[in-house]
Amino acid sequence: MNSKVEELVKHRVKPLSAYRAFAKSFPAKLDANESPWPLPAAARQRIAELVADLSFHRYPDAGAHALREALAMRLGVSDPDTLVLGVGSDEALAMLMRGLSQPRAAGLQARVMYPEPSFVMYGMRAIVEDCEPIPVPLTSQFQLDLAAMQMAIERTRPNLIFLATPNNPTGNCFREEDIVRVIELAPDALVIIDEAYGAFTGKTLAALSVRYDNVAMMGTLSKIGLAALRVGWVRLSRKLADEVEKVRQPYNLNTLSQAVATLALTELWPIIEAQIADIRQERTRLEGMLHSIPYLTVFPTDANFFLVRVAGDAEDIAKELLERGVSVRAFKGSTGPLAGHLRITVGTPAENELLVYALRTL
Repeated sequence: MNSKVEELVKHRVKPLSAYRAFAKSFPAKLDANESPWPLPAAARQRIAELVADLSFHRYPDAGAHALREALAMRLGVSDPDTLVLGVGSDEALAMLMRGLSQPRAAGLQARVMYPEPSFVMYGMRAIVEDCEPIPVPLTSQFQLDLAAMQMAIERTRPNLIFLATPNNPTGNCFREEDIVRVIELAPDALVIIDEAYGAFTGKTLAALSVRYDNVAMMGTLSKIGLAALRVGWVRLSRKLADEVEKVRQPYNLNTLSQAVATLALTELWPIIEAQIADIRQERTRLEGMLHSIPYLTVFPTDANFFLVRVAGDAEDIAKELLERGVSVRAFKGSTGPLAGHLRITVGTPAENELLVYALRTL
């Protein structure tokens, strides 16, 4: 690249690292928190029939009306237009930062607050969207530190506060009373409760978005067997949804994703529910097997993955597992709350047994 052209790269972007995932599959792919089970053959055949009738020479439905209605029905939402749809929850949170980032005062950036460790894209996207990231460390038990949160709220007056529960990568839910306290501490901020992994808890905090007018709910289909579709959303008040819609890219959700997601949320939903139940059952079995390995400390989880502390170098262990056909997520660095930890997705029984065998024979 011409050196003069390189100078055009935004200074805030240069220090960042691009998000990269494994480009190949492995016998046990346990690094990305995906569902381990494909849809059954009959469901895939139904999708194939649906796809055969799609009009690929036309633009998608710009408003994704059928998908909005199906999603609203599934979420128990009376007004589908309170849902802003994105290419995964990644785009949904980017739209929030883009649309609700009016600085509090001249010369300042809008602030985006989130606990740390949490979903890495909160901080990365804040930087890209010219917002100031405000990470607030969790307690040693990976719960919200309310005193630290209160100090940060009073000091920075954030526009947005993201709370992922269950949290990624720690796996645990935050205490509901602590979330309520954060909501009440920041009445002029939008608190986004990210329930990307909510399906694995059997409960939702959606009632808080009715109780408080500064609460939004965010979700995705990516963790429950439909990662390839890249469908996410945020539920807002109707007025805020209308404003955020202004920054949504036209036709952001393609025709294929809209059609298959709508089918999954309606006709195929019993299959999705059954697979979620299977993951929760397998999670219990895997937890017992991991606890039997002496050099692992396994943290409680409400999600479809485990955070595990290892006695040794986590990155070296992850590399050795990869040589045995098992991909897991290792956290880089020798310091910080995630040093020495692996994140392991719940796989199929065969994948989990391969993982445990590899861990026992390292």
